[in-house]
Parts: sequence; structure tokens; C-alpha cells
Amino acid sequence: MRLSEDRIDFINQQILDALLADGMIAVEGRPSAVLVEMNRTFIEDLGFEDKMDAEIAAMIQGMKRDIPEGSPEWNAIFMQKKEELANRHGYTL
Repeated sequence: MRLSEDRIDFINQQILDALLADGMIAVEGRPSAVLVEMNRTFIEDLGFEDKMDAEIAAMIQGMKRDIPEGSPEWNAIFMQKKEELANRHGYTL
């Protein structure tokens, strides 16, 4: 995961505070319960993307040709496969 849980919590707290301050949402009960759900959703989403990245990297490494990781060809194939996989799962990049 590219972000720590503390960083995710900080980002979501800023978003929640802004939404509440602007009157864009109203929360019945504790705002901290909303924050917990936001954090869970954010972490789940990042985990799914990490899983996709690992699957795609394994796919590329399993190709007959040796494609050096980080090369322009690797990156092009990676992005193409990532878009295909994301579309297949209904995931928006």
C-alpha cells in the first residue's frame, strides 16, 4: 500500500471536516464512525489496486520474452493490462 494508515486517516479527516464545514453532508451520531468507514473503504480500494498490480507484474514476468521491469515496454504493457483488468472488474483508475 502506497499510503500509511495514519496518512489515510489524515486525508479522510480533512475531507470529512471540509464536507461538514461546507454543509455538504450532515452526520447523525458520531462523525468518527463515518471516518472509520471512509478509512476502511480507502484501504480496501488501495488493497485491490495493489493486488491488481501484483497480478499484472506476474503476468508480464510469465511472458515468453524477458521484459526488464521498469523499461518503457514493461510500463506500456503494464498500463494496458491494468486498464483491461480494471475494466473487467468495473474498477475506475
